[in-house]
Amino acid sequence: MSAKATRTRSQLIRSAATVFAEHGYARAKLSTIAMAAGVSRGALYFHFPSKEALADAVEAAAAEQFARVTSGGRDNGVPGLAWAVQTFAALYRGEVTFRAGVLLSCEKDRKPTVNVIRQWEEYVREAVALAERRYPFARSAPAGHTANAVVAMTVGMAYLWQEGEQWLAESTVTGVWNLLPPSVGRME
Repeated sequence: MSAKATRTRSQLIRSAATVFAEHGYARAKLSTIAMAAGVSRGALYFHFPSKEALADAVEAAAAEQFARVTSGGRDNGVPGLAWAVQTFAALYRGEVTFRAGVLLSCEKDRKPTVNVIRQWEEYVREAVALAERRYPFARSAPAGHTANAVVAMTVGMAYLWQEGEQWLAESTVTGVWNLLPPSVGRME
């Protein structure tokens, strides 16, 4: 692929992410995405044969960003989980492609090829289970309940962010995290 084609493809993915994040999959229009990317509809169709293919590309890009959150070389126990929660929130706030990938994972109108929410849930469950194995005191609540609380907290706050950016402010994320059972540790 030429450098220009690679650039156009990247612009289309970013524009699609912006439109999907703002309007949702069902209401997103390919003409709006092409216009936002500064390309013709023909150029869009050259790179992506359908809206579904474009959404798949956005999800794949979000999954790459997600992989950096969960494989950042950090401890996968409680300290790594606290770091991952803050990083998840920062990515959601600052990266429209990540935000769109999370939102596309929850769309009822389509089946995601890469479900970022499901990946997040699996990561959280593994981190909480690891914390339980490493630190017996972490068993103050069943691991499943703790994992559910962390997933519900992060995903819920991400959705609330659409209504007000304070929901994913670092201080809000830290404050809500510190309400969880002591078994998950504290954020400073």
